Order: sequence, then structure tokens, then C-alpha cells
Amino acid sequence: METIKVSRLTRELDVSGLEVRKDGELTRLSFAASSERPVERVFGNEVLSHDPSAIRMERMQGGAMPLLFNHDMNDPIGMIDSGSIRGGRLMVDAHLFATARANEVRAMVEGGLRNVSIGYRLNEVKQEGKSDTYRATDWEPFEVSIVTVPADPSVGIGRAAPGNEFDVRISRTLQTPASPAVTEKAKMADEQNAAAGVSADVKIETRDLGPSAREIEAARVTSIKNLASATNMDDGLVSRWITSGAAVDKVSEDIMNIMQARQKSQKPATELGLSDKEIKNFSITRAIRACAEQNWGDAGMEAEASREIAKRMGKVSDKNKFYVPAEIQRRDLTVATASGGGYLVGTNNQSFIDLLRNRSVAYRMGVTSLSGLQGSVTIPKLTGAATAGWLSTESTAITETTQTFGQLALSPKTVGAYSEISRQLLLQSSPSADALVQSDLAQVVSLAVDTAVLSGSGASGQPQGIIGSAGVGSVTGTSIAYAGIVEFQTDTASGNALFDSSGYVTTPAVAGLLKQRVKFTSTASPIWEGKLLEGTVDGYRAMASLQIPTANILFGDFSKVVLAEWGVLEVEVNPFANFQAGIIGVRAMYSIDVGVRYGAAFSLATSVT
Repeated sequence: METIKVSRLTRELDVSGLEVRKDGELTRLSFAASSERPVERVFGNEVLSHDPSAIRMERMQGGAMPLLFNHDMNDPIGMIDSGSIRGGRLMVDAHLFATARANEVRAMVEGGLRNVSIGYRLNEVKQEGKSDTYRATDWEPFEVSIVTVPADPSVGIGRAAPGNEFDVRISRTLQTPASPAVTEKAKMADEQNAAAGVSADVKIETRDLGPSAREIEAARVTSIKNLASATNMDDGLVSRWITSGAAVDKVSEDIMNIMQARQKSQKPATELGLSDKEIKNFSITRAIRACAEQNWGDAGMEAEASREIAKRMGKVSDKNKFYVPAEIQRRDLTVATASGGGYLVGTNNQSFIDLLRNRSVAYRMGVTSLSGLQGSVTIPKLTGAATAGWLSTESTAITETTQTFGQLALSPKTVGAYSEISRQLLLQSSPSADALVQSDLAQVVSLAVDTAVLSGSGASGQPQGIIGSAGVGSVTGTSIAYAGIVEFQTDTASGNALFDSSGYVTTPAVAGLLKQRVKFTSTASPIWEGKLLEGTVDGYRAMASLQIPTANILFGDFSKVVLAEWGVLEVEVNPFANFQAGIIGVRAMYSIDVGVRYGAAFSLATSVT
């Protein structure tokens, strides 16, 4: 009998047959909470036995089992009333509390949410024959949850407190002794390999990991804990990664997805909770004019918003500078009629951030965006994979090779873009003037951000872009033909980093060359197909831009690049840019950083002719 430490576990179940019914003021639910579907654990494939003797039902039958939302002990929505075993499933009856929160969840359930998950503790598991399957013959349910899995991978996973682990008894199968004649042969073959004190004719059907394998596992666990600690991951999620045997690179991807989900659900510090009316009435041009004239009498709302953002960011107020709330940066502007100035801008007016992204090759090629950040962040990345090796004999020790990981440390790097605006335009104070100014600021900022992602130097305040990052491959030669195009793909594939979302980015001049070159001689098979600025190359998306260095072709998966945005649009005004002509200088500053998670996902050719 072997004993291991295992935290409280959970398993999800899609319950298409969940029944919802009203009972007076109560809402009652009936559904299956668990089944015998195998789930991979650190010790093997776990199957929960639904034999009545295997499940400790006292807590459930005593009315002491809560119904939670997403396994959050601080978010109870009801209670489990009773449970029974039918058809290899644990069926439960529950009721929802008469609370506003429970009513919210009831609306989700009635709207189609059908995922439930049970939290439970293992006490004993037994190996089934010689297989890698272990049947839980003694387990106890603690709670049942309505869950959003798989929408939010950070919930529904073992909400046990750190260190809250339990002893689980594991019974492993012994091989049935063979006949005497066979046993004698087995002895002769195995005698010299038998451990001291162990009979060589009885083989224990379990793998001895050996010291090296145990060290590898310890390194994996340590790596996961370090990654989770650096990114504030939930303890229950860490437990799931560890007990399921998840590789470090898989954990890294999960953490990245969770961080994206977090930033989408959290409001940035620069979001002030402005009303629809305040968002509509906020004027960037009015704030610029107030800065230029040093008179904020007509721009009280803009001044108050800027002061609040400065306070939240710990910045000192500057009479020549103001901050734009996040709501305004996302605002869609409505243009006035043509006679009122509508001809100044297109009819498709978008927010500052949308304008920035729509003009950016990097964004359109699919970079991973983390916006609304506060403070520096770290992103985990795999820098080296473990290596498998064949064992020449049964006694050969596994050579230790561990996965290595690193972190992308992202911190705000501010880009400043300068534009000049006439005093006459600022006096219009119309939506069309605001749209024109906002569009101009976005255009100059987006060009700088785009260049940083593609070829930032990593020096003098610039982020380190893709070109120049460690691990990026190269394609040699100047006259790129079809063979060279294929080489980009084989280059990234050799690093296990060729992904379907990869694409080509180059200059319009090189794109023009590729439109004139064919894959196969004497055929109408241009390498670059479609439009010059946006087409396809060998089935992959292709885009041409002056943002990339001259004569360069960059191929790769841009989703492996993280573009972190701190989302603070900072506008500084110089009222004396051209005093005689009444021209005002405006400098917009935006804070971003770039991180390349997998250099091997990219390949570069230079000096293409």
C-alpha cells in the first residue's frame, strides 16, 4: 500500500439534462454532479467509483453541502438537498437561495449554462489490473458548483487552501505468480536485477521513477509554483496543474490566457466611470485650447478628469499637460453634418485605440494585446524543452533533462508623437474637429508603436522588437524565389514553431517583386497573390508596409508577440509652436512594451532584391 499527498480535486461535467423548476418562491435544480469518466491525475487515469459503498454521502445527506458558483466558497448560491446514485452517476437535488446573486445564476442556467463541477476528496484508489487506470473506492464530495468552464480556466479547479493536502492510499496491482517452470525461468532472467529483499519472481506492476525522474518532477513542480507566484495565479489552479502532470509550456500558455482574461474583466485606473453624457461632451480640442490659453474655465470637466487620473497614477499635475480617460479613448465620435465640418473626416469615426490598432500592421497581423495594465508585468515563456531518451536495459537510469523557462519582464516605455494644429480648428469645438485631432494623434502614435513591434532596437527607451530578438531564424540570399518562401516555413517548423496563424510582412517594394515572380516557370502562379498591401503568400496571410525596414521579409506567428498597453493617453501642449501663424504644437504620449515569447516562431530575410 502506497500513500501520496493530493489536494482537494474537482471534475467538470456537461449537464445537458439539468432540470429547473419553481417550487413556490424557491428554484429547485436536479442534475448529475459526477460520472465515471476517466480524468488524468498525477498517479494515472482516475475513475470515481459510483458504487454506493465508495462514496461518503453523510455530508450531502445531512444538508451540509453548498451549491457554489465557480467553486468560490465566498459565492454560495444554494444548497444540495439530497443525492442518489443512478446509472453510474451521482444525481443531486438542490435549491437556489432567494438572493439577487442566485437569481443571476438562475438566469444563466435558463439561458443555456450547463456546466457543473464537483469538489471532492480522495481517500483511497486501486489500480485496475495492469492498466494505468485507478478506481477511487473511497471518496467524499464536499461541494457542487455551477461553473463557466471552459470560459474561465482560472476557476473550477481545486479551491483548497495552500498546503491543504490529504493522504490518499494507492493500491497497485501485483502480477500473478506464473507456473513453477515459468517462475524458475523468470528467476534466472531477473535475479541479477532484483532489488535487495525483493523476490525476483514477483514483479510489481508500477514504474519506479528513480532519483532522476523524481528530480525532474520536483523541477517541474518548482517551475510551476514560481510561474504562478510571479503572476498571482489561484492556488487551486496551481494544484490542478501539478496533480494533472501538466508540462511547463502548457502551464505557460494557460497563464497567458488567464492574464488576457483578467485584463478584459478589470477596469483600468484611467477609467473614471463617466456617464454617457460626460463621454459625449468630453472634448480633446477644448482641453488642448485650455492648455494653450492657460484658462480651464470652459473645460472644467476635462480638468477634473485629468486631475483624477494624475492622482491615481501618482503623477504631479502639469499646467501644459492633461490625461485622457479610458472611456474617451474608446469613444466612437459622431461627425457633424457636412456643412458643419463633416467633410473634415470620414464617416467611419472610431476611438483613439481603434484608430491606433487599425493603422498598425502588427495589430492586424494578430499580436497578443494586454491593455489597461497597471504597473510592470511578467509573462512566462518556455526557453527549453525536456528531452526523452530510450533506456537500453531495465536498469538504465533516466537521464535528467528539465524544461527551462524564462520571463518577459514588461514595463512601460513611452512613445511621444508630435503634431501641429491651427488655433482656428480648436475654436470650432465640434465633434468633427475633435475627430480630426484624435485621428491625427492616433496616426502618428500608431506608426511609432508599429515600428517598435517590428524592429524596436531595445535601446534609448525603445522596446525590443521582433527583428533582433533572440532565437529569430534567418533566410539567406537576396533574390527570394519560391524556394526561399518555403524556407521561411521550414525554418520555423524546425523549431516546432510553425503555426497556422503565421504570415509574411514586407515592404511594398518587395511585395511588388513577389507579385511579378512565379512559383513555377511558365505558369500564372505569382508568389504574392491578391492586393499589393494585403494578400496571401503560399496560403499564408501577407501584408506590405513601410513600417518594416527596407528590403526585409519577416515571417512568423504574430500572436506569439505580446504588446502590453498601459493605456494612458497623455497630451502635452506647446502654445508657441508657430506664434505668428497661430499654430499650436501637440505631443501625444502613449506607454507600451513589446515581448517576443517564442523567437523561433519567426524567420527574417534582409537585403531582398
